[in-house]
Amino acid sequence: MILNDLSTPDLVVLQIHLGGDRNFSYIFGDRASGQAAVVDPGYGPQDLAHVLGDEQLTLRTVLLTHGHDDHHGGLRVLRDLCGGETLAGSNRGERDIRIITAEGEAARLGERSLVALPTPGHAPDHVCWLFEEFLATGDLLFCGKVGGTGPYFPGSSAEQEWASLQRILELPDQTVVLPGHDYYGGEGVMPHSTIGHERRHNPFLNRGGFEAFVQLKENWTAYKAEHGVR
Repeated sequence: MILNDLSTPDLVVLQIHLGGDRNFSYIFGDRASGQAAVVDPGYGPQDLAHVLGDEQLTLRTVLLTHGHDDHHGGLRVLRDLCGGETLAGSNRGERDIRIITAEGEAARLGERSLVALPTPGHAPDHVCWLFEEFLATGDLLFCGKVGGTGPYFPGSSAEQEWASLQRILELPDQTVVLPGHDYYGGEGVMPHSTIGHERRHNPFLNRGGFEAFVQLKENWTAYKAEHGVR
C-alpha cells in the first residue's frame, strides 16, 4: 500500500494505492468531528477500513467519481465493514446509492462541505469531489494527462470532457488535483498536482481550444514518442 499523507492539522487527506491499474483511493476526514469520506474504493476495502480505524475516523460517506469497476469494486465490502451512505452520478443498478446530478454541496464532514462537480466526458456519470482545497478528479484529469474517450469507453464524449475540464479550471490555482490513477511517468513520480500546474503544463489543456484537444487525443501515441512521455 502506497500512502501519501497530505493532511493538515484540521483535515485528513490520504492518497492510497491498493491495486488495479495504479488506482488511487482517497480518505478525506475532519479532525474535529472525526467524520470521514472515502473516494473510489476500487480495491482493498479491508485496508481502507483499517486506515480509518488508525486515524480514529468514522466513515460517513463513500464518494464515487464514476461507475467503472476499478473505482467501486470494494464498495460493498467497505460499507459492510464501516457503514455510511454512497454518493455517485448514477447507481449502476446498485441500491442505496444517492444519485448526484447537480453541482453544489452534497454532504458534510462535521462543519466542512463535500462539493459535487458533475463532470461527464470520460464517463457520463463522472463527478469530481471538492473537499476544501482538495479535488478528487477521478478519470477526468490526471497529472499531465486526461481521461480516455472513444469506443473503448462506452458513453464517453470528448466534447463533454473538454467542457468539464474547463469547469474545473475555473477553480483556484492552488487547488490540489488528486487523480484516480498514478499515470505520470513512473509510479510515485508525480502522484498529485495543482490546477495551476495542470493549466500551465498539461499538453491537453495548454494547446488551444477543443480542436487541438481532440487532435492530441488522436495523436497521443506519436506525441508521447516525440516528447519522451511515459
